[in-house]
Amino acid sequence: MALVRCEGIILKVRDFGEADRILTVLSGSEGKFEALARGARRPRSRLVGVTQQFAQANLLLFRGRNLDTVSSAELVSAHSSLWADVLKMAYASYVAELVDRMTGERERNDELYSLVVAAFDTLNSGASDPRVATVGFEIKFMAASGFLPELGQCVGCSAPAEQAVWFGPEAGGVVCGRCRPTMRDAVSFGPAARETARLLLALGYDRIGVLKPREDTLDELETAFRAYVDQRAERKLHSLDFIRDLRRMEQEGGQG
Repeated sequence: MALVRCEGIILKVRDFGEADRILTVLSGSEGKFEALARGARRPRSRLVGVTQQFAQANLLLFRGRNLDTVSSAELVSAHSSLWADVLKMAYASYVAELVDRMTGERERNDELYSLVVAAFDTLNSGASDPRVATVGFEIKFMAASGFLPELGQCVGCSAPAEQAVWFGPEAGGVVCGRCRPTMRDAVSFGPAARETARLLLALGYDRIGVLKPREDTLDELETAFRAYVDQRAERKLHSLDFIRDLRRMEQEGGQG
């Protein structure tokens, strides 16, 4: 049985048996894989803190045919602030679910791993508004995964982007007013949303915090990108329901 060393981040955790956990791990060198952490739910286990969702760790694994086994683990970052703030936790859960749903098994992708680590680090530190950080992750993830939407010209007729103030999730990009009637799923995507998307794609995570888009611009970006993700994922992402509930409670609280 081969031994493998890698750095990874825990996307998902589920209980197994009486005291074990099965981890869904993303690593740059090993891609996405599942690993069994024996006894990780026992209070005195050395794996308790290292096998929490969002934790980043150096792992030593026994490579199995379908399931690896964690031999030892050293914590790099627990990203503990994500668990202390329900809104941060909700957005981090969405990032983790999106990556898990849209990433194949054992596909090496150092760029994607660095991107997920940067997203969790940014959400954990509070260096950027969680909504901005998450929309930034969405567009960067689309680029890293090879399905970046068309933002430079109308996907229907190739009209310049300046004439495209809609976004067609199924068509895969911005849409002009002339083509809008042929795309029933098109949603509003004005110049501010298009420019913010361009900046989010261009800027590193260390600079995303300088962006302060208006509320309506963020609304347009979220609506467009999440409809686009739904088209590609082919299944509903459950973490989005939690985010919507939190946002609704936040808005109702502000009105009260």
